[in-house]
Amino acid sequence: MRTFLATTFGVFLLFVASPGHATVVHAKLWHVVARVPKFIKVAKDLGPASPSQPLTLSVHLRYPNEKAVRAFVDAVNNPQSPSFGAFLTPAQFTQTYEPTGRSYSTVEYDIIQAGGQNPLTFANRKVFVVTMLVAEADALFGTQIDNYQLGSVTYYANATPAVVPGINGFQLIRSVSGFTNFSTTLSQPPLESSMPGYSPAQIQTAYDEPIHANPKLTGSGATIAIATVGDYLDSDLSAFWSAYGVHYTGTLSRVAVAGKARKVRRPGTIFGPETTLDVEQTTSNAPGANVTVYEAGDTQSTTLDQVYEGIVNAPHVDVVTTSFGACEIGADETEIASDNDLFEQAAAQGQTWFAASGDNGSHDCGTNAPPYGYPGYPNPNTVDFPASSPYVAAAGGASLFVNPSGGIAAEKGWSGSGGGVSRYFARPPYQNTVPTLADRTDRNVPDVALDADPSTPYAFYFMGSFAQSIGGTSAVAPNLAALFAQMDQRFGYRLGLAQTGLYYGFITGTYPGGPAWHDIRHGRNGHFRAGTGYDNVTGIGSIDGYQLMLQMPPVPNPVPL
Repeated sequence: MRTFLATTFGVFLLFVASPGHATVVHAKLWHVVARVPKFIKVAKDLGPASPSQPLTLSVHLRYPNEKAVRAFVDAVNNPQSPSFGAFLTPAQFTQTYEPTGRSYSTVEYDIIQAGGQNPLTFANRKVFVVTMLVAEADALFGTQIDNYQLGSVTYYANATPAVVPGINGFQLIRSVSGFTNFSTTLSQPPLESSMPGYSPAQIQTAYDEPIHANPKLTGSGATIAIATVGDYLDSDLSAFWSAYGVHYTGTLSRVAVAGKARKVRRPGTIFGPETTLDVEQTTSNAPGANVTVYEAGDTQSTTLDQVYEGIVNAPHVDVVTTSFGACEIGADETEIASDNDLFEQAAAQGQTWFAASGDNGSHDCGTNAPPYGYPGYPNPNTVDFPASSPYVAAAGGASLFVNPSGGIAAEKGWSGSGGGVSRYFARPPYQNTVPTLADRTDRNVPDVALDADPSTPYAFYFMGSFAQSIGGTSAVAPNLAALFAQMDQRFGYRLGLAQTGLYYGFITGTYPGGPAWHDIRHGRNGHFRAGTGYDNVTGIGSIDGYQLMLQMPPVPNPVPL
């Protein structure tokens, strides 16, 4: 038996097809909450998964008034608005904009009545997680979960779109993730290099970071969250600090997030270069900031949902960095929309998010072969999510060459710098005044660039050795997070979207050419070429951190750290 959708006059009809006949189950208005994963086009269908196989599902609800949320976020992040800087706490945002407690409970109750168990709820009433058997999920969401073989690995996935009826509380559901264990979300793998790597002090000098101009600006009072997968070795971090004279005075902590089958992995069970790189760069460049490492046990979307939920509901988190993402065209747009809602909440609360823009240039799907991208289809120009979210600053890459005094001698757009145009997000307000966008309708990335070229790499200590240096935009996002933590300390309040300051020169008429920006005019990432002004290789270019801090727009309604 297999379920499928038919459409007539704009109304979805759900059928159950059995040998010899098809029966209409409902003629209500249905909507899709999970698309069919794209990888099944090149996989072998092995038939239905076991009905008793357990699944972990994340159920995302809609905002009751999405226009109101967007208007508020735009206003508090607009330096020309009287509400600029009047950010909300997580509790205030939930009270004002999230689904009501009754609505949240109703949807949770309906899912549990259909077989959901072990509900995990969150304070913002936006997401809850349940376990469910395949047979129950098939019945509730009108789909069929099959097993698929890809190479030597067997995955499960929904063979048809998952849908819910537009009745009762189900119309509040935006998306449901967890119908497949095929993960399209990956780290931007740090690129190893045998070249000597730049030390934290050299990066601070080259980009004239606030801590370079004033050593007291260590990020003290600010909290950086790292959204990552896996753990790091304390001994690696201590060795890195010792080698470069880093005196870390903040508080460093871990938050373990459930992985497969909702089991929380203990810190120290998975070590990865990504987490190690992020922790080394944030703590060394903002040695006074508190750093909380949110460590997912795997890259499943349901697990990363819990990471994002933990961060946006944490009232103490000011700045966030992540180097995990997926090429837009290969991801499920319903999941992208739901995660973007969480980043929108973060922007309403004044959190400053950075994400690596990718290391595959304008073709973010890389080789376009599983687990990347859009297998079975032509390799498109596409960008990386969450860097493509309008509420996340996309951290692009450049090649950095310094002079004998440590300043910038030359920069060039790095060939791997992820950049292009989003397929899902419209042009955000902060790009309205940018005249050189590749596309004036949609979101352009990246926003900014720092050194990412493996030929001009970062020093890196991993698994007891300095054997390899590191490149990639994975190094850029944590460095920008550290820089903005320095600025948070200087002002004593949150700065909100990083793009507010990065693009402020377009409002004041000081970009390009002002002291806060280094316009990078050479280099290309495949389809796009760096040039005068904003471009889709390096964004607005690199920055002089101290000068950027001095030209940040004044905030009439600051929210203290």
